[in-house]
Amino acid sequence: MIEVNSSSDAKAELVQRLGTLIVRWQEATQRYDEEVGAMFKLGPAERLCLSFLTSGPQTASAIARATRLTPAAVTSLIDRLEARNFVRRQPDPHDRRKVLVELAEATTAVIEKAYAPMAIAGAEALGKRSLDELRLLTEVIEEVLAIQNQMTERLQSGR
Repeated sequence: MIEVNSSSDAKAELVQRLGTLIVRWQEATQRYDEEVGAMFKLGPAERLCLSFLTSGPQTASAIARATRLTPAAVTSLIDRLEARNFVRRQPDPHDRRKVLVELAEATTAVIEKAYAPMAIAGAEALGKRSLDELRLLTEVIEEVLAIQNQMTERLQSGR
């Protein structure tokens, strides 16, 4: 019986420690992104827009949804980023009435200087893990991310 309580206490302690580590990870990510923003003179909405565009060209309305900005604010955001060569507008090849926004040369510099080294270091750290450990870690991160998104939606619906 003592082992069960000891095991239960150890599990509760690890769950608490993991929760704290996840919070610290979120904080560290925010600090890093803020530092990148300061280095390249990019505000939070600009960084969020560029991050969103790493998945490929997007419409202004998709950028508005991703950044939670109004259409007018997104137009201004895109204008500022385009003037600094972070993004460029291109005609949509499937619909000539639409314009797509895509990453430009200055964003490549941000990625190469700030995010590529982080990706390399992260890949090296993860490369030390077994396939089973990586599967478990992926599962846990996906689950925690889903919880984070659900909690965000809950906060938004409560406004």
